[in-house]
Amino acid sequence: MTTINDLALTAISRFLEQQIDSKSEKLQKQLMKAQEDGNHAVITECQTQIDEIKKKFERVHWLDLAVNSMAKQLKFGTHISKGIHPDAKGDNVNFIPKQQRLNTLVGTHSLANPALDANGNAAALPLASFFDFDVGKGVKVRDLILADNEQFIASLSDDKEMAGHYHVCFKHVLQSTMENPATHERNKQMLWVTNDNTVNHLDELQYINIIPLYPSALTYAVYLKINELRYSEENKKALENRFKPNALHTSYVSMPNLAIVQLGGSKPQNISQLTSRQGGRNYLLPSLPPKISQGREFSLSKFCENFFESKTLKYHIQDDFNYVVQVVKDTRNTIDVRDKRKDAIDRLLHTIFGIAHVLQNKPAGWSKHYALPLAQKIWLDPYRGDLDGEAEFANEKAKNDWQKMILQDFASWFNQQLRSTVKELKFDFADAEYSEWQREIEEMQKFYERLGKGVFL
Repeated sequence: MTTINDLALTAISRFLEQQIDSKSEKLQKQLMKAQEDGNHAVITECQTQIDEIKKKFERVHWLDLAVNSMAKQLKFGTHISKGIHPDAKGDNVNFIPKQQRLNTLVGTHSLANPALDANGNAAALPLASFFDFDVGKGVKVRDLILADNEQFIASLSDDKEMAGHYHVCFKHVLQSTMENPATHERNKQMLWVTNDNTVNHLDELQYINIIPLYPSALTYAVYLKINELRYSEENKKALENRFKPNALHTSYVSMPNLAIVQLGGSKPQNISQLTSRQGGRNYLLPSLPPKISQGREFSLSKFCENFFESKTLKYHIQDDFNYVVQVVKDTRNTIDVRDKRKDAIDRLLHTIFGIAHVLQNKPAGWSKHYALPLAQKIWLDPYRGDLDGEAEFANEKAKNDWQKMILQDFASWFNQQLRSTVKELKFDFADAEYSEWQREIEEMQKFYERLGKGVFL
């Protein structure tokens, strides 16, 4: 039986092997194809690049780089400074509760094993991935480091003294031990009065200066929990079965009126590692009494021949589209303008995919009597193929050609909308822009798939 100590001994080698496999995956495919074709030039080039990757992740070399370079370029913590402002250069804080808190108060202390966030030089982020590597049995590398696991320490180097040095450095970084923690002018400040009940004059008041930091460990846990509840296979099945007369009806989770705070714009990796994993999106639960409205759900006309051209879609995306128009009118070719443009389109796509999700959760087969093209029916009525008598529909869905058609439909519609709205720039929206819109929706599709949402189910 494999023990934690056995897993600890091989943790580093398994992590490095995983990194090599990940970094060289594309090259390995190219190499196999070149070998099949007998293309010796490509074989040599691919093999050279793969060897360079393997050399980069040799244990001694990588650990030396991790300790002497990466560790000095990253700040770890459960609460991060850049979450308050992206330009803040203050220190992060690793919160470890000293005592049991009341379970009536929800905070970072409520997490049994909070994730550790990191930010700094993007080139040093592999160290954060290393600390977060799952060794097995729910144990991560950082747990082994903080627990002073002897087997793991021994695996760091054949030289006992060097292994101890590496371990001390890693532990110091993880614990975020700072003799003089620093804040920054971009961070917020809150003056908290400590003696207001004992003084008679304002000039006698004494304060504690409180610097709030963004609780990224908590917001990440909330993000994962909400996604788990909303997009689990069990919840999808329950939603699917709710209108089926002969299906097993079980409870399901619905979270209307969720708000999203976007951190980092199009570059959430500049905020922190956990923020990047979330695509910069942080959920906010509504602290409002529920409103029951008949018009909340998206309604699509049976005579509509193109989802993207429906009047109800136009109504729901009006604000997002107006923002796109505003951004597109700025024709300067600068990084800021390009980032704003991408962010605006991403916002629009988030809204469109959210509406699509509503239609996808309608009872399977709802599209039978609608005038939509087949590709859009497959997209918006994904479970229709599971019904009796829908074998042809299921076969068309399995071909996956329809996905490309959706991308083309969006690009054509979006280009036409911009041409008709921004008339002074209508000749600027040509084939190059059409391809760009296709790439944008394709990237958004892949982003949602990574989150487990399956936009194109």
